[in-house]
Amino acid sequence: MFEDPIVQLGGIAVLAFAVTWFGDRIRVPVILPLLVTGFLVGPVFGLVNPDDLIGDLLTPAVSIAVGLILFEGGLSLKVREMAGQQRVLWLLVTVGMLITWAVGAATVMAFTDLRPGLAVLLGSILVVSGPTVVGPLLAHVRPRRSVGSILKWESIFIDPVGALVAVLAFEVFLVGRVGATPLEVFSQVAQFLFAGVAVGGVVAAGAIPALRRHWVPEHLLSLFGISVALLAFIVADSIAAESGLLSTTVVGLILANHKTIRTEQIVQFSEVVRVLLIGVLFIVLSARLTADELRVDLGAAAAIVAALVLVARPLAVAVSTWRSKLSWQERVLLAAVAPRGIVAASIASVFALELQHAGIAGAEELIPLVFAVIVATVTIYGLGMGPLARWLKLAERHQEGVLVLGAGRVERAIADALADAGVEVVLATTNRDDYYDAVAAGRRTYFGNILARDVDLELDLSGIGRLLALTPNDDVNTLAASRYAATFGGGSTFQLVPRRRDGGVASIPASEFGGKLLFGSEWDYNAVLDSLENGGEVAKTTVPEPAGGDGVDLVGAGATPLFVVKPDGKVVIAEHGSTGLLDGLIPGDVILSLSEG
Repeated sequence: MFEDPIVQLGGIAVLAFAVTWFGDRIRVPVILPLLVTGFLVGPVFGLVNPDDLIGDLLTPAVSIAVGLILFEGGLSLKVREMAGQQRVLWLLVTVGMLITWAVGAATVMAFTDLRPGLAVLLGSILVVSGPTVVGPLLAHVRPRRSVGSILKWESIFIDPVGALVAVLAFEVFLVGRVGATPLEVFSQVAQFLFAGVAVGGVVAAGAIPALRRHWVPEHLLSLFGISVALLAFIVADSIAAESGLLSTTVVGLILANHKTIRTEQIVQFSEVVRVLLIGVLFIVLSARLTADELRVDLGAAAAIVAALVLVARPLAVAVSTWRSKLSWQERVLLAAVAPRGIVAASIASVFALELQHAGIAGAEELIPLVFAVIVATVTIYGLGMGPLARWLKLAERHQEGVLVLGAGRVERAIADALADAGVEVVLATTNRDDYYDAVAAGRRTYFGNILARDVDLELDLSGIGRLLALTPNDDVNTLAASRYAATFGGGSTFQLVPRRRDGGVASIPASEFGGKLLFGSEWDYNAVLDSLENGGEVAKTTVPEPAGGDGVDLVGAGATPLFVVKPDGKVVIAEHGSTGLLDGLIPGDVILSLSEG
């Protein structure tokens, strides 16, 4: 059964989703279970052999997949996001990259028997990180925006830059071009940059009118975006090897920052493609390892990992952030994130194969060392970034905070009660008077439209994991719940029950878009407001020690329970139609309930 190509191809895709979902559920960086899965289905149990399954198409397929991942990454890059930090970024991907290359190559020379040319090549391969590994870490930890933006931009641009460095090292040191002149090296770099930037710019310039003038039907926009990225990759890569990675990044960057076009539909589809490709690539590349390739010199691998983690990355960050406005905590966190991923694995696989065919001694050691570094750095950074970010107070331990849409009487009453119970709360409003009232009350407040295109660049959501859409406008609530389902998940976006109307068209609730409704069916905005205006309040009740009686006795028979805040900060919300909010109370639980006015 497992020898059937259909079973293997379909099984890899299903496994990629299942493992990604599992990693998300247990709240660990998804890269780790993906690597383990690849090792199990490949060298351990021999269920999948990607080389036999895909054959000669494996290498170009991996390259194209990485190009599409970088295209999606480029679509997420907003120039405004890096305001004031451009210098740090460019130093990281230039000077920082050279520092990492030098430290890595020197360590390989010192602790292995590889010839100097191979050591330099291996050092160049190990400079790349990439969005395939950094992106899931950022999604898992959600650090402060200043650090997250730099890491995101660096991870996307270091891939094509690292690929260029690796290609140069390969050709200059190992393909008979030892005598290459500086002019020849400069010419190749210029050709790479021209192919990547020029082709990407031209393709993007051609796509913009098509998007702005609506030449492409809505149902084809997603496919159009992928096709544009593939066109840029193919043309650029035919001019200069590996420049397709830079070209797809440039296309995504230009489209994302052009104010006259909408890319939301392309972005949504590209995100789906990225998640699938990351899962498939990690499984495929780790599954193609052989038992011999898993036998690595542990001493040499440990020395290389230690040099990269403890010397190269901190030194690169220290030089790149010199005289910047970043705090010491932000610099420490930047220095503690540089996992290696797909591009390093794919480049090593391609070069090792070509070198082995050329009869270069020691080429067979490249892949084991590279994968050892990938596994070690993903494990170290994957397990260590979250605790370190929280210790540095650059990320919240639990994303239990709430974003409250609206700042009127009802919204502030609920927000104040949650904040008084220790929950992180952000109020967002477009009403200037409500904004000033909320600020005067000491609440963390955002003035602006949270449905705006670039609101993520201004709205700080650190520590926030839920949306409560509480405005009197039911349609705005529904739109907000639909929009932020992509950010927080459909299970963490809530809106009040739409108000009852005697005639006209009823509003569509969030539940039809994957969100949830709050409280009981009788508690629409007007009902909550009437209760508050008639003397009601959102009261706080702490479950005593020992907990006695049931929750109804604690809050009173006439009160409606709204939230339960656990001692560890977890927030349980009363959902529409749910009756189990007060079940399983323990001492220290805080019950927030609406008393009748």
